[in-house]
Amino acid sequence: IDEDDFKEEQNSVARLIQMLYNDDPEEMFKIIGIVRKHILTGGPKRLPFTVPALVFSCLKLVRQLQGQEENPFGDDTATTPKKIFQLLNQTIEALLTVPAPELSLRLYLQCAEAANDCDLEPVAYEFFTQAYILYEEEISDSKAQVTALHLIIGTLQRMHVFGVENRDTLTHKATGYSAKLLKKPDQCRAVYACSHLFWVDDQENMKDGERVLLCLKRALRIANAAQQMANAARGSTGSVTLFVEILNKYLYFFEKGNPQITVSTIQGLLELITTEMQSESTSPDPSADAFLASTMRYIQFQKQKGGAVGEKYESIKV
Repeated sequence: IDEDDFKEEQNSVARLIQMLYNDDPEEMFKIIGIVRKHILTGGPKRLPFTVPALVFSCLKLVRQLQGQEENPFGDDTATTPKKIFQLLNQTIEALLTVPAPELSLRLYLQCAEAANDCDLEPVAYEFFTQAYILYEEEISDSKAQVTALHLIIGTLQRMHVFGVENRDTLTHKATGYSAKLLKKPDQCRAVYACSHLFWVDDQENMKDGERVLLCLKRALRIANAAQQMANAARGSTGSVTLFVEILNKYLYFFEKGNPQITVSTIQGLLELITTEMQSESTSPDPSADAFLASTMRYIQFQKQKGGAVGEKYESIKV
């Protein structure tokens, strides 16, 4: 069978799995169990098409049960989110035979988010652990690592179910991975993305201004190192894009009221960018110039806006 025809056929099977539905959760769980038995015999070529469809069908059932009281009749045979998550764990494991680590990692993170919405901390932690193991042991391509890491950071940022200890463990791991990426610009972007793990807007107990500042300072050091390496290798330091991206992060946290981000830190960064742009070794980059001009316009706009935000920006000199 032709490769394109095979893909088309498998996509149709995946669509069919998505169409199966029953109002009664017990019946739906039985349907999922039967479908799972059939698709797991499909072999490594079919699994990457059929497993995601089954996973999302299970997650749909989890959402359906979410609002209901957990096992109201104390019936051991009743379908509960916990039971579905156990089935999901076993189902995604089947992808390891393919192997399809990037796909498995995405599915584990989707399940972690669903477990978070069900307030099942141990389950969410287990899914994150599986995703981290895959990242460490199976994903070696540097581009795939960057994509996977940003998915991990983005998902972790949305989690509210973790206690202090579990969250610290997962956050510490993610920041560690960021600093170990191969290319300096990738390292820098992942490290400043981690700053959002320490400051979650709608959660008062997750606003650690000091650790946000540490992430941003570390990102600046990496951006500096990237400039020096480019200078040593090519005789020019490349563009100032990374510095402008970091400046935007500083402005974001400044606006959100992080006490560690002061006017003088922003001022210092603005001066650094201006000096870098005037330097002989900086290669011209129209997109970086446009990005900086747009950032400057934003600062001016906020100044003119008045009110509390305008007052904050008033003392920034541009």
